[in-house]
Amino acid sequence: MQGIREQRPLVVAQKTMKGIHARIWLTGRFRPGWMAWEGGKLVSVKEGKPPRGARGIEDLGDARVAPGFVDTLLHGFVGHDVGAASAKDLHSMTQALASAGVTTALAGFYPLELSGLRRAARRWDAWKSRTGSARARIPGWHVEGPFIAPGMRGALPRAGILQPTPQNVARLLKACGGWLKMTTLAPERRGVLEVAQALRSAGVIPSVGHTAAGIEDCRKLAESGPLAMTHLGNRMPPVSPREPGPVGFALLGEASWVGLIPDATHVSNDFLALCAKTPALISSLMAVSDNLSHAGLSGVDFHAGGKRLHREGSVARDAGGGLAGTLDSLPEILAARVAEGALTWAQAIRMGAEVPGRLFGDCGRFEPGLRADLVALNSEGGVDKVWVGGRRAAD
Repeated sequence: MQGIREQRPLVVAQKTMKGIHARIWLTGRFRPGWMAWEGGKLVSVKEGKPPRGARGIEDLGDARVAPGFVDTLLHGFVGHDVGAASAKDLHSMTQALASAGVTTALAGFYPLELSGLRRAARRWDAWKSRTGSARARIPGWHVEGPFIAPGMRGALPRAGILQPTPQNVARLLKACGGWLKMTTLAPERRGVLEVAQALRSAGVIPSVGHTAAGIEDCRKLAESGPLAMTHLGNRMPPVSPREPGPVGFALLGEASWVGLIPDATHVSNDFLALCAKTPALISSLMAVSDNLSHAGLSGVDFHAGGKRLHREGSVARDAGGGLAGTLDSLPEILAARVAEGALTWAQAIRMGAEVPGRLFGDCGRFEPGLRADLVALNSEGGVDKVWVGGRRAAD
């Protein structure tokens, strides 16, 4: 972590500040310290005890406090699908996400037909105007498509897949109404280079996924700008001695952002540990949940994405046993990997907060000037208390 510094002095004699005193995540460790915020942003982050006479600094004792978790692929939560929910239900969903410890996320869309995206954009516009208790921040959407390889679509619907053309990019951007921030595509498809250029010009990050690409396909796509990976190792070719493919492209550190689903099913704990320990991935590896609409609920059987699914551990499977996404929140998934020894807390927080926080530029770390998004963990690594932009989320 760089620059633990004060942006401006804390004047406790004149003003009551809001903040906490606990074991906070500083320079790669939980250290006794305190932080204070104003207007939803951190103004002081310090080791040790708060100044004598400081008011409004809540003492959390020995609780461990980590940055709020950041999820860049989340299809829904507590029964609500990001592409179909009403503004009211989206409000409930993002409140529940905040309580679970996810303070920033990209709403993960399946490749809906453009009419479906237009309807969703109107509902998300209405959600944005709602006020109330603290909720997760959703700066935009990550659409898994529509320029993916049809033969590698997996659980994604076929109807929303489009030919990679500049005209279809313009239609997609218009349908999303300014919400599109990342989109999954297949580098090997004809026309994708022009598509990626048009997306980047609109401020959208192309992300490799649902693809049969080789490593050179990925490299050509990366020549003109940043390139992400949606969910490393899933719906893409495996590494081979003659063709490293997208996985090899990521392991060599050639992708700007690398998403990975750390649920011990989409990728094994050994592969997760390998990626977390690979030096070339340290600054780009992001944990993503791939949560389905019924994540966060205890139900065993449910419908999502037009399919009947059932819970198996932390994942959902269809009737044929195919993987369809996950059902535990990102903080829960990461805490489970720490408990199993596949990750350390340093790796889990780096993947789950710090790296994806840099994607947005204003969260994921405890530094003055960044958002006051924080999660207090219990003794087992579960989420106890959450603040989003300095506002306490409901338990």
